[in-house]
Order: sequence, then structure tokens, then C-alpha cells
Amino acid sequence: MHTDTRILIVDDEADFRHLLTSRLKRKGYTTLEASDGISAQKLVTSETIHVILLDLKMPGMDGLSFLQWCKETSPAIQIIVVTGHGTIETAIEAMKRGAYDYLTKPYNLNELEVLISKAVEKQQLTEENQQLREALSTNGKTTFQIVAESPKLKEVLATAKRVASTDFLVLLKGESGTGKDVIARLIYEYSERASKAFVPINLGAIPETMLESELFGHEKGAFTGATAQKKGLVEIAHQGTLFLDEVGDLPFPLQVKLLRFLETGEFRRIGSPILHKVDVRIIAATNADLEKKVEEGTFRSDLYFRLHVMDITIPPLTQRSEDILPLSAFFLNRLKRKYPVKPLSVKAQAALLAYSFPGNVRELAHMIERAVVLAKGEEIDDKDLFPHEQPVPSNPSDRKLTTSAETGEEEAFLLKNVEREHIKHVLDVSQWNKTKTAEKLGISVRNLYRKIEEYELRP
Repeated sequence: MHTDTRILIVDDEADFRHLLTSRLKRKGYTTLEASDGISAQKLVTSETIHVILLDLKMPGMDGLSFLQWCKETSPAIQIIVVTGHGTIETAIEAMKRGAYDYLTKPYNLNELEVLISKAVEKQQLTEENQQLREALSTNGKTTFQIVAESPKLKEVLATAKRVASTDFLVLLKGESGTGKDVIARLIYEYSERASKAFVPINLGAIPETMLESELFGHEKGAFTGATAQKKGLVEIAHQGTLFLDEVGDLPFPLQVKLLRFLETGEFRRIGSPILHKVDVRIIAATNADLEKKVEEGTFRSDLYFRLHVMDITIPPLTQRSEDILPLSAFFLNRLKRKYPVKPLSVKAQAALLAYSFPGNVRELAHMIERAVVLAKGEEIDDKDLFPHEQPVPSNPSDRKLTTSAETGEEEAFLLKNVEREHIKHVLDVSQWNKTKTAEKLGISVRNLYRKIEEYELRP
């Protein structure tokens, strides 16, 4: 039985689809049906498909165009062309575009079943090879994707990778939600300590009465409720990396103890006279202005200067607008595992580019997830992104796109120009790789081809 194999039948003849569905279900396959290329695209985007049986001549999007789109967006899917309008030329063209094999109607059902069985084997092998290549390509380095199209963030990543090879204490500075934790993990995974522990602690999220115990540990009976010995996070992170998030929120009394630990690597558990020593690489992060806190007397100057060995400032999202749409496409792609995902409309993209993002990347991620759930149309619209309020322009003088005084005709003109220039920019950044460009834009490859022709874009 083949209950785990899902076959999509794409043909405008309903009787043919039903006949194949009936036959394949008896053999244990799970089948889906589509009467045209557009419907098939939606299923490929939202469902797990292993093999496609594809007719070439259909209304709207023809079979060859769909075949090319499918191989660019989902290369592991195997496509068997089954058509009554076949010629040698179309067979050759279909194979060039990535078809697994080619049959003309009428055909032998037993022969088709043999082809399907072989195509399933190739699909599994292709998928396994793709997973292996992805695993090997990480080479022990970062296992997550960092989206960076803007020069400012690329510079941050380059600096982070350079300092990763050292044991310098690194201070990451930036507004809340800019991704300091992501950069911290990047430094860790590119370091010589990547095989050891990465231990994060948010110093602003733990009550002051518990914080010293969390950091340095305690002995049994050291205080009420200490019923057993507990190792602190500095000890757990031995030979690895300790990430001190929101270090600016560390209570003043504990700052001197942290300073001593940073200077010597030594600490005492609460209730113990024994001095312990560990080998830990420290990465700290803050969204606070530490210099101002020093001036106010709430942060020790000696601790500040100890932390200030190597600092990296992560710019807010509003200062790297080139990353907004690629990040949106990344979050949409990530959500495909949980929800059926729709592309962003032109108005939605324009609204995102015009918004100030006070919550930075974290706000964008939440906004995209909410819009995916709320969207009712074929695309995610600006109203899905901002259901309760109007987006705030990050620089109203520059962002005429959201000015309400403009007429509908003028706005459409501006949107068209914004879209054309942005698509050209992403194409250039992706070196005209259509699949990568479509992913970054959050649209289908077919839609991208249409935009390229519409705007007469050329490399």
C-alpha cells in the first residue's frame, strides 16, 4: 500500500481525473485533483505532494508553464506528463523543463502505475539528497537562516563572524526586537565553543531575590527553600558560552559580583566558602543606554568599561528597510508548516515599507503571523496587516506612499513605481535567480514572471 504517497492529478477533463483517482485510490495512493494550473499551484503551495500527473493543454496556465513553475518552487516533486496532445517536440520540451517521464493518451494503466512507483522512489531520493546537502552546507555552523539584504545588517553579520573566532567579551546593543539573541547565537555557532553549551539568561526577567542563585548557584540550606545543592548557569556554561540578555537590568548589588566573575572567572555558590573557577565565553546584550545609566548612578562604570571591550550595534528595522520584505517572505515561508499561506499584495508590501516598526523584527514576525490567519482573499492585504489602525510612516516626508491626501490614481501610480523598483532591486540582489527572488518577495514564480514582463525588467 502507498498511503503515505500523495498524487496530484492536473487535467481539465473531469472524467479522466475521476477515472485516475478511482484507480489510484484502489492501489492505496492518496489523490488530489485540479482542473487547471492556477488551482494546482495553490495545492502545491498548501499541501504535501510527491508526484503530479499533468496534462499539457489546459485553459489559462498551460501545462509546460506549470511544469517549469513547479520544478523551480518544489524541485523534489516528480511530474509525469499525461496528455492527448503530445508530439515529439512537446515531449522533449517537457523533459527539458524537468518532467520525470511522458505518456500520451490512450495509455496502459499498468505502465502508468510502474512509472508512478519509480517516480515516488526518485522523489524520496531527491528529498533525502536535498536534506543531506542542507545538513552538510551548515558544516557545523549556524542552523538557522538570517535574512540580511541591507548593507547595515550585512556589516553587523560580518563583524559578528570575525569576533566569533576570538574569546572576546561581546556587547550587543540595540532596541528591543532587533534580533540581539539571533546575533548572539550566530557568534556562538561560529566560535570554537560551538560543540559546548550555549546558556542564555534574561537578567531582566528573573526576580532580584532569585537572580544570584540562578547565576552562581547555591548550597543546600543556604536559604529558606534551598533543599538541595544547585549549580548556577555560569557553572553549567563551563567551556561554552553564557548569554547575558538585558544586562542593563542587572540589580546594582549584583553588578560587583558579575564584574569579579568577568575579571577572574571565579565565583562562589550562595552559602559556600569554596571558590570555583570556570572557563566561559560571555556575550551580553542590552536595549538600554548604559552610558546614561552610568551617569544616573544605576550602573557601575567599571562594569560598563569591562563590558565595553567589543560592542556591536544592531540597527532598528526602520533603518534597514531593505530587509522588511525579505523578512516578510521568510516568515511566510516558515508559517507554511502550520497554515495555508497567501502572498502579500502590492498594497500590503507598500504598507510594510511605510511602517515605522517600533517593535522591530519581532513585531514584523507577529504581524505576518496574524495576517496569515486573518486573510480571507487570494492575497494578504494591507487591512490584514493593520486590522485596527493605520500604519505609521517611518519618515512621512519621504514616504508619500501612505499620504491620504493623494488621489486613487496618483496612489496607484506611486505603488506601481515602488513595486517595479523593489522587484528590480531584489532580482539584482538575487542575481536574477527567479526562485530566490519570488521567495524573498513572498509571491509565486509565475507571478514574478508576469511582473518581469509587465515592467519590462531586464538584467
